[in-house]
Amino acid sequence: MHVRKNTLFFILVFFPLITTLLGCSNHNTQSHETNNNEILGLTNEIKKITSSQLAKITKDMTYKELINTLGNTKDIGSGIKIFRYEYENGQFLDINIYEHNLDVKIREDVYKHIQYFLHNKKP
Repeated sequence: MHVRKNTLFFILVFFPLITTLLGCSNHNTQSHETNNNEILGLTNEIKKITSSQLAKITKDMTYKELINTLGNTKDIGSGIKIFRYEYENGQFLDINIYEHNLDVKIREDVYKHIQYFLHNKKP
């Protein structure tokens, strides 16, 4: 009889409590993902950018500053963030973001890729 009371107590008290807590944690994850997308500036459309916008990018910028400078765009990545921009000549500029913290400086290879893209315009 004592075992039945413990089992019944577990079913009536702990099971609903655990279910509620798990439900809250899933909501927070979805909310965090939504907030992260807003910070990243993600949209469903590829943003068109100009050479004057690219010229404003410095190697000391953070990813957040880079996104604020170039504007919201579409993430075409799967697993990692790949922001796609359409340059004024019709070419696509893809910026890979491996970092989860957008307050870190942009990687040197990302900066060099942007500079190469800016200075090697093709009609």
